[in-house]
Amino acid sequence: MAKLPLNLSKSLKAFKEASIGATRSASIVLAGDQALVEAAKERFAEGGLVPASRTDTSAGGLAAVVSSPDDLLVLLTTPDKEAGIVDSLGYLVTRGSVIVAVDEGPGTRIRATYLPNGASRLAFSDSPAGWSRLFSLCAEAAGDKGVALARQYPMIRQAAARRLVSKTAAQNVFIALVFFIPGSDMPAMTLNQARMVLNLAAMYGHKIDKERAVELAGVVVLGYGFRGIGRRLVRSLPGLAFVMRVVTAYSGTMAVGLGAIAYFEKGAPASTSKVVALAGSLRH
Repeated sequence: MAKLPLNLSKSLKAFKEASIGATRSASIVLAGDQALVEAAKERFAEGGLVPASRTDTSAGGLAAVVSSPDDLLVLLTTPDKEAGIVDSLGYLVTRGSVIVAVDEGPGTRIRATYLPNGASRLAFSDSPAGWSRLFSLCAEAAGDKGVALARQYPMIRQAAARRLVSKTAAQNVFIALVFFIPGSDMPAMTLNQARMVLNLAAMYGHKIDKERAVELAGVVVLGYGFRGIGRRLVRSLPGLAFVMRVVTAYSGTMAVGLGAIAYFEKGAPASTSKVVALAGSLRH
């Protein structure tokens, strides 16, 4: 009997984990310069939650507003007040993710660096490009809170979704590197892609229920499709078999992920054919 490309018990476990993750709560907390905080509240709240905010940036004030390790603290300030705010962070960096966004004015080279205490520092300006980079940095800093934050704050959703897809593609490249027997990597890669699709569904606010089985069916179909492409490439280029496996692992996962993003952005109609069609269109 042919081995299924998706382990049923592991699939059910992934389904359960995604279901729990879909109900996880995480918040963005804004603090610092009042004018910048108000501007950030308006932008972060578009289509989602209004972040909690505080203008008291003393150690006690920040500790009072950051109530959970799942909070992402965004401190907005100007260069003249940056040193004082960084000194106030103290142990908060270890309790949750922290971004210090410093408005350096028009013409600023927008760039992210890391502070000695582990916080992310963003040199930005009050401009579309500046706010866009802040949203993407929030997705980067979120870590395993990315699904919850993306679900509640649509402004960071696309950056978080693309980050998840890229991370999963890199993981599948690693799987392709360590599984030497042809075909043995298929179940692990497919399960990884299934987890990715379930988490993307949660990011876009969809319940992890029986309808998500349709997306998983689409993942299996796509997995077979990309495997077939990989086999044809290996037959035509036998000397590059190992390279073709790695390329197929990466490109196949990226196509599944980008197709799923497009699918969920369109409202996730329960149709496997649409997942397949969207992902297929993105391969070309």
